Amino acid sequence: SSGINAEYGDSSVQLISIGVSRYQQTMLRLVVVVVVFECLAAQDTSVSLSKDPASSDKDAVPDTLYDVREEARLIREEAQQMRSDAYDTMSKAFEIKEEALESREEAMKERAELQSSIVETLSLLRGQATATSLYLQEIRNTLNSVTGRIGEVEGKVDSLGERLAALEGAMEVSVEKSNTVQEMVESNGDLITGVRSEVQANRLMTASIKSRQEVLMSEVRLISLYKMTDQSTMNLGGGGGHGSDLAVDGQFVYSHWAPDTPVRTITHTLNTADQKLWIDLGGLFRIHRVKIWNARHCGTPWPCRDRFVGTHVYAGERLLGVATSGEFIYDYKVAEDDATYARSVTLHQVRAMYLHVSEVQVWGTGPFSEDDKFA
Repeated sequence: SSGINAEYGDSSVQLISIGVSRYQQTMLRLVVVVVVFECLAAQDTSVSLSKDPASSDKDAVPDTLYDVREEARLIREEAQQMRSDAYDTMSKAFEIKEEALESREEAMKERAELQSSIVETLSLLRGQATATSLYLQEIRNTLNSVTGRIGEVEGKVDSLGERLAALEGAMEVSVEKSNTVQEMVESNGDLITGVRSEVQANRLMTASIKSRQEVLMSEVRLISLYKMTDQSTMNLGGGGGHGSDLAVDGQFVYSHWAPDTPVRTITHTLNTADQKLWIDLGGLFRIHRVKIWNARHCGTPWPCRDRFVGTHVYAGERLLGVATSGEFIYDYKVAEDDATYARSVTLHQVRAMYLHVSEVQVWGTGPFSEDDKFA
C-alpha cells in the first residue's frame, strides 16, 4: 500500500512539473515575440519619419509586422492551449492525489487491521506458550514424582531381595528340621501308629458324645426349674415371703397364702399397675411351651384366679399370649413351624392388680449359641 501511495505521489508531481515547464517555455517565447514586435514597431515609426512616404520600401514593413503579429497570435493560442493542458494536467494530478490519499487511507486501515490481527495472533501464541509451559512443568513434576517412586520401588526391591535371602536361609533351616522330624517320625513309627489309633478312638467317642448332645438338645424338657427370677414388687402381707423364686420351685399342687402355712408356694406383688415377673433361663433356648398355674388361695368361687386377667406372657420380645379370662391353668404353646428363641420369659400385668402365680413352667430345647440356631 505504501508503494502504491509513493507511485501515485511521484506521478502527480511529475505531471505538474512537466505542465509548469511547458507553460514557462511558452510564456518566454511570447515575451520574446512581444519584444521583437515592439522593436519593429519602433523602427517602423523612425523609418516613416526619416524617409519619404513614396519610398520604394514602404510595403516591406507592413508585411513583416503582419507576419510577426500572426506568429504572436499563434504563439498566444499555443500558450492558451498549453495553459489549458496544464490545467487539465493539474486536475488529473489532483485526482491522482485524491486517489493516492484514498489508497493511503485504505492502506492505513489495512495496516491497522493487520496490526490488530498480528497482536491477536501474538496474544494467542503467548497464551499457548504459557499453557505449554504449564503443561511442561506438570510433566516435569510428574517425571520427578515417577522418579521418586521408582527410587522407592528400587529400595523396596532391595529390601525384598534381602528378605528373600533371609527366607531362603529360613527355608534351608526348615528343610533341615523337616529332615530331622522325618527321621524322628521314622524312628517313632510304632508310637505314631498307637497315637493314631487313640485319635481314632477319641474321634469315635467324640462323635458319640456329640450325637447324645444333639439328642439332648433336641429333647423338649423343662428348662425353667430353679432358674434365676425377679419381680417388680413383693406383697409383705401375712409376714411376707412371697418371693419370685416360688414360681420355679416345682411346688404347684398347693397354693396356700398364709405365712404360717408350710405349703405356701405362690409369688405375690402389690396391687399396682405394670407388675412383672421375670424368669432368666440362663441361655438361649428354643421355646415350645409356657404353662402357668394360677393362685387358688382365696375367694368363693375362686375370685383370685380373675386377678390374672390382662397378664401378657412374653418369650424374650415375642408375645405368646394374653390372659382374657380367669383360669386355674394357662397353657401357651408355640407352633412347630414357628421357631421362637429366647433367654427369658416375662409375665406382665398391665392392669392395676396383683400378680400372683403358683408355678411357671417353660418347656424347650437347647441351649444354643447365636450362630447355631436350627429349627
